[in-house]
Amino acid sequence: MAKGFSYTLLGQWLGVEEARRKTILDGLLPHQKLLLFSEGSMTLELELLTQGNVEAEIRFMGLTSITAEAASFLGAEVGAEAMEREVWLTGGGRRLLYAHALIPEGMIAPDIKSALDERPKEPLGRVLASNGVLFAKERLEIGIVKSPCASRDLEIPEDTPLFARRYILFNKGADRWIIKAGLTEIFSPELVGAVLRS
Repeated sequence: MAKGFSYTLLGQWLGVEEARRKTILDGLLPHQKLLLFSEGSMTLELELLTQGNVEAEIRFMGLTSITAEAASFLGAEVGAEAMEREVWLTGGGRRLLYAHALIPEGMIAPDIKSALDERPKEPLGRVLASNGVLFAKERLEIGIVKSPCASRDLEIPEDTPLFARRYILFNKGADRWIIKAGLTEIFSPELVGAVLRS
């Protein structure tokens, strides 16, 4: 597991419909809700929002074994080898989104794995798009977390509540996975600010 990627979930992960019924979204602007619920390319949406190029600042890339929790979420085998990638998506000189991807080795096509290895500074969405891979998202869940590592990188207090989401990104061909990945994204408060209510 990547050494820097950790968070504490405050409350629970909420599915899209459940999140819409709760006060978790109160006070958010429409574009902030769109970012949280986006089923498209976050890279593209951040580029539209910032009116500039978005890059990946690599924090960690390597192989790991899939934990029981990750296996349950992804529908993968516990202990199977997976590609792990932890990045900040940056734009305009600012850190915007802390992203962690876990991609089981048996759930990624060799050409997509090679492309990710060859272009580590490119966001996952751009690598997929440049290789003509369309994708869908499932099991999208929203939550509020505390992440000391992300907060330190943003130079904000470590106990700052941050919006996060997790989901499965996938594309399956007729006989094999093109990609199936578990992603967790933590938003900079500049993008989506969290307010805790008692």
